[in-house]
Amino acid sequence: MKRAETSEAEAEPVGRAKQRLTPELAIVAALLVLAGLSVAFIGALVAPPKVLMGRSLTAIPPNLFPRVVLSLLAALCALFLVWRSRNPDAEVFDRFNLRGWERGLALFGLMIFYAMSMQPFGFLISSALSMAAISWLAGNRKVWQIACLSLVGPPALYLLATRVLAVSLPELSAIEFAYSRLLGG
Repeated sequence: MKRAETSEAEAEPVGRAKQRLTPELAIVAALLVLAGLSVAFIGALVAPPKVLMGRSLTAIPPNLFPRVVLSLLAALCALFLVWRSRNPDAEVFDRFNLRGWERGLALFGLMIFYAMSMQPFGFLISSALSMAAISWLAGNRKVWQIACLSLVGPPALYLLATRVLAVSLPELSAIEFAYSRLLGG
């Protein structure tokens, strides 16, 4: 009698498909590693605060928010990888297309621009430019909405961060002095 040979798929337990490395898993794993390294070396990534406009030295440290966000990102990535290993989905391969990758790379490029433009242009200008570009990338084609988002959002966020949370954000001296005069600080 001939003995029937079993393939790998037949040898696996029922309900457990073999986990393949997908672009989705690769990106999440890379984000997990990068977030973990960023949390570990946060002191080298976040500049110490400037003492300007009467900011308290005992206020929230500038690396608190990035540390919290990066820790949450690492935790979510780890949870996703655990969940995905227990719930493999064969149809995930059909959902990737070239247009999605192009938009993802464009968003990544915009985030690099945002980070690199923060020092020379300051928070407000780099945030306004980045928000306008991201809004356009997301499909918004109404100029008045993009203008409102870009011109109202960054100043509101800047004032919230610097006045309420007492976090130092990089800004051009002229803009910082204008805010100081305008707000009486």
